[in-house]
Amino acid sequence: MMQKVNYYSRAFAALALVLSFGCQENEDAVPGTGEGKIGMAFVLASGDNAPANARVAQNGLEILEGYIQIKKLEMELEGRNAEGRFEKEYEVKFDEIRKVVFDRTDESSDFFFNIPEAEYKEIEMEIDLIDYRNEPSIHLRGEYQNAAGARIPVIFEYFGDDIDFEVEIESERDDEYFQVNRSNNPLALLEIHAHRWFRDLNQEELAEAVQEDGKILINRNSNKRLYSKVVNRIEAASEIEIDLR
Repeated sequence: MMQKVNYYSRAFAALALVLSFGCQENEDAVPGTGEGKIGMAFVLASGDNAPANARVAQNGLEILEGYIQIKKLEMELEGRNAEGRFEKEYEVKFDEIRKVVFDRTDESSDFFFNIPEAEYKEIEMEIDLIDYRNEPSIHLRGEYQNAAGARIPVIFEYFGDDIDFEVEIESERDDEYFQVNRSNNPLALLEIHAHRWFRDLNQEELAEAVQEDGKILINRNSNKRLYSKVVNRIEAASEIEIDLR
C-alpha cells in the first residue's frame, strides 16, 4: 500500500522525492552510526509530464545533465524504537566532498549512509553544498535552440556554499511512521526539476546572451542578469508531496 507523506523544500525548490523500500545493495556506504541504511539517488526530471518539444518551445532551453557537490548531511530525527520515542540531531560527514552526477536515465543509488534503526515520524535533512577543486557546487549543462534552429550549448555554474537544500519528510497522519532497519533500507529518489530554475529566462534574453567559444556561460561573472534570475529560482520555496512505496 502506498503511504503518502508531506515534503517541504526551502532552497531546493525544484525537487521531488520518492522513497522506495527494500533491501538495497550497500556498495558505497558512507560514515554514520546505526544498522539502518538509506540510499540516495539523484535524477534529472524530464519536466512536468510535458513532451520535450513543448518544454523547449517556452524559451528554447533544455537541461540535459548536471552535478552537485555535497559537503555533509545534517538531520533532525524524530521517531521511536524499543527504548521509546526520541528526537535527536544527526550528521553524516563524507570522507571527501561527494560529487553527484545526474541525468534523466540513471536512477541507481549515488551513495548510502547509515542511520539508527527505528520507526521514523519525521526526518529533516539539510544537504550542505560546496564548490571544490575549482568546480562549482551546482553545475548544469543544456542546449538553447535559437530562432534559426541552431542548438547552442548552455552551461550554468554556481560557486559557493550559500545554498543548502533543506527537505522535511513526515507522515501525513500523526500516528503513521516509516521504518528503517537492516532489511528495510529505503532508496530516496530525488528528482531535480532543473528546468523550473530557468523559467524566468525568455527567448530574447537567451538570444542576446554573451557567448564564449560558442557557448552561453551563466555564472557570477558571465551573463550576470540571467544568473541572478536562476539563483533566485533555486532559492525560492515550494511544497511537494512524497510517496513512500
